[in-house]
Amino acid sequence: MFSSYFRWLKKEAPTGAVETYPVISENFETNFPGIYIIGDLTGVPLLRFASDSGSKVWQKIPPAKNEFLDAVIIGAGPSGLSAGLEAKRLNKKFVILEANKAFQTIVSYPKGKPIFAEPKHFSSNSLLRIEDGTKESLLDHLNHVLRSSSLPLLEDERVIEVKNDRSKDVFSVKTESGKEFLTNHVIVAMGKSGDPKRLGIKGEDLPHVSYRLIDPNDFQGDNVVVVGGGDSSLEASIAIAKKGSHVTFIYRGKRLSRPKEENQKQFFNLVESGRISFLNESVLTEITPSHVFVKDATSSKKISASQVLISIGAEPPIPFLKRLGIRIQNEKTIRDWIGFFSLMCFATLAYFGKASFYAAGWFSPLASVSGGLFFVSAAVWLFFGLKSRGFKFNGWTFFRNTYLFLAASYFSFVYFGATYFSYVFLDKYPSFHYTFLYSLTILVFGIRRIYVRPTQYIKLQTFSLIFVQVFFLFLLPEIILPFLGKAGYLGGPDGFLLTQVFPKESYWKAYGFILAWPLSMGVLYDGSITTFWLVYGIAFTFGLIPLLVYRYGKGAYCGWICSCGGLAETLGDEHRTKMPHGKWAYRLEHSGQIILFLAAILTILKLGGVFGKTLLPDLVGLEYAADSIKWIYDLVVDIGLAGVIGVGCYFFLSGRIWCRMFCPLSALMHIYARFSQFRIFSDKKKCISCNICTKNCHQGIDVMNYANKGIPMDSVQCVRCSACVSLCPTDVLSFGRDSNGKEIRDSVSAVL
Repeated sequence: MFSSYFRWLKKEAPTGAVETYPVISENFETNFPGIYIIGDLTGVPLLRFASDSGSKVWQKIPPAKNEFLDAVIIGAGPSGLSAGLEAKRLNKKFVILEANKAFQTIVSYPKGKPIFAEPKHFSSNSLLRIEDGTKESLLDHLNHVLRSSSLPLLEDERVIEVKNDRSKDVFSVKTESGKEFLTNHVIVAMGKSGDPKRLGIKGEDLPHVSYRLIDPNDFQGDNVVVVGGGDSSLEASIAIAKKGSHVTFIYRGKRLSRPKEENQKQFFNLVESGRISFLNESVLTEITPSHVFVKDATSSKKISASQVLISIGAEPPIPFLKRLGIRIQNEKTIRDWIGFFSLMCFATLAYFGKASFYAAGWFSPLASVSGGLFFVSAAVWLFFGLKSRGFKFNGWTFFRNTYLFLAASYFSFVYFGATYFSYVFLDKYPSFHYTFLYSLTILVFGIRRIYVRPTQYIKLQTFSLIFVQVFFLFLLPEIILPFLGKAGYLGGPDGFLLTQVFPKESYWKAYGFILAWPLSMGVLYDGSITTFWLVYGIAFTFGLIPLLVYRYGKGAYCGWICSCGGLAETLGDEHRTKMPHGKWAYRLEHSGQIILFLAAILTILKLGGVFGKTLLPDLVGLEYAADSIKWIYDLVVDIGLAGVIGVGCYFFLSGRIWCRMFCPLSALMHIYARFSQFRIFSDKKKCISCNICTKNCHQGIDVMNYANKGIPMDSVQCVRCSACVSLCPTDVLSFGRDSNGKEIRDSVSAVL
């Protein structure tokens, strides 16, 4: 029953992984100052973007202040050639080093391979122009540009080492032949086509097994088995079949989704004519000199094969990048683990420290020990960070780390003063300072988000999150209402506001205007609940929010109103690519359903006791039973998961761990979202399978898989952050609604 429920909730959403790329900034710079990456390794496999990055990188490179080279460019593909052309135009001193021959990757394309110069509307300042054509026409153009420009290109010079020569404050670049170049900067333009991916099966190294198609004529008259599922494998199959060979195409999936529509059309025309046999949901298990063995869901087959082509992609040159000291996305270093430990210590200090002011017990010692460990580990983390950058300060990184350290120090001072010395700073309890820091952090990092991602949608969304947090969750309960109450503007003690809305001057209940049940259990879980909060809480949680979700998706609340979402979209914006996409993450992401169930049981028992005891005094036992368990719920969920885990994972596993995995209100909205009209639509023809959308989804949604198939993305996890839409390099994605099967663009997405 539970499995069926979770399958219904998940809607059979795809669960693909993200591709591995180096970590680079918006300026193409790696974690190693002075080393830049352009081209395919930035994550966008388009020739026009590769060419454009080669031109733009020089806008980010500071001028040299010595007699050494301005830059060594590693790789002579389109991006390396573009960087060289721009360097020559700027009168820079540089050299291009190529391990093979210029444009080697394009040379290895199959004969006649079509070249699509996408996106059509893209305008580049690069001196290298990429147009539609074929492999041959593109090579003719690239070689003509290379010959006419007389660039300092050295072929067959494989780079084996890049070191920082601190004595001269430059890089030393050494090649396999023994040459050494001293340079101020290094531009890596290698592309991502390294060694071909392998299946790891018996017979894979036999002489008739190929990993790349060069000339379809080489396969003429053979029985050819092709393994793949992308554009390259389809194009190879089409080219071989047109030469009169019979092709058996093996694909492990149910239906092809990644290849371009033109390739699929040609492919299935050949399938219908009998020149290609298409075996989907099948896996190649063994290769012999004359046959292959294929397994599907029900049986195994032996198929005649005189040639085998395995076209499942290539491994990016990750080992080489690691040798250079360049960080790879989502690979954790010792410093990352120290940082994670440090932030977990601070989160423990903040949440157990705040709680210990109101509750006695072991909370206070735990918070105190965590505070000490935080300062020690934070100092170690900062030292390793400065050491890795040669003790050079980066403007934003320095500001961010300084701000967070000062904020942690501020709260530590407030907590220790109030708990151990009975000193209440500014006559305010620690909860006031916690809310102040929370609001200030959303404001500071919200401004940064708007600056970095200045789309109209993100501006409106971020302003909304800042306003809700600063006004409703800080100014209103902590400053405005207390002032109005003291001035008598809220009426007398027997008036409506001070008896129904803020009974006994409990201004903290203003949080309930924004934080719905069960995110804020106190909205309905209240032994002296008033009629106002009973009606408002039910109407907000079970009336207004479902309407918002039905029309605009879960993100109407999570992405525009919720304070947890506010912190995730601002402080966590830089770290959205760190959300896990592995199997364990997908299994864990509906844990909130269990927490929702517990919250519902506790609230029903509480309200049953509160209202039932007036009819049957014995029903007061329901309230006592709920209260006897509620403290465990508060400790585990509110303090442990929402506080320590949720905040502690911000810079390690993204800022949405709590929202995606554990939040009970999010779990409730998943049920609402199951019936929502909200969708993210995709233009399949434009999708280049770059994986940027999936990589930047901090809810772990495999957006690219939806786009590949051309089907609307309707995952209940979507928080409408717009990252996938705004970061898509080919404008594949857009917000909208689906009403009776008809696509409708909503008014909010129109401003994107």
